[in-house]
Amino acid sequence: MIRINLLPEELQQAARTPIKLFVTILSGVVTVILAGVLYAYLLVDGMVLEERVTRKQDEVAHLKTNAAEVDSILEDIQDYKRREQAIIGIKTNRILWSRKLDRLTQITPKHIWILQLHMKEMTPEEIEKDSKAEELKGTGGYLELVCISSGKEVKKITDFRKRLKNADAFFMNFMDEPIRMETFYSDFINITRPEWQLVMLSNFAEPYNLKFTVRLALRELTVPDAS
Repeated sequence: MIRINLLPEELQQAARTPIKLFVTILSGVVTVILAGVLYAYLLVDGMVLEERVTRKQDEVAHLKTNAAEVDSILEDIQDYKRREQAIIGIKTNRILWSRKLDRLTQITPKHIWILQLHMKEMTPEEIEKDSKAEELKGTGGYLELVCISSGKEVKKITDFRKRLKNADAFFMNFMDEPIRMETFYSDFINITRPEWQLVMLSNFAEPYNLKFTVRLALRELTVPDAS
């Protein structure tokens, strides 16, 4: 079949869509489609990111709760350690003075009278802070006895000093452990030579007697590490 367009050429050009207009419309349509696709992508991506943020926030909250529980457990551990060190310190430094004084009465002969007892216990830190306690460095304090010996025999004093120190003191020099034997001298590290003076006491069988002082240095008290 043969078709013949009888319209004039100028009318035929007017009936066709201009190329520039077609390209413009096509570009607009493509732009709108791309914008829609981009918007949809950003919307979905935003929702995914928002969900991840929410999940991370939940994880952070959970971790904070766990951290608080861990801190509480660590505080309990430190508290138990402090208690343990306190118990160890008490056990290590404990001196049973009632038993020691009972032992002292047993080894004190009848011709020796104890007039006064002076006892002072100090830790190394207390000795370091006390300027008057310079002479106590390396010790845990002291026990001082002010006594009277009946008569003028100095040998009675020296014999009493030997009784205080007793034979077990020899073995103490070979012991590094904090465990001590149950003797009077077990918690002491040295004993001074007795300082004596002649005194007269009326109405006594022996009018002239010797007044003397003996000081026993305590072993150094240990301070447990609180760390």
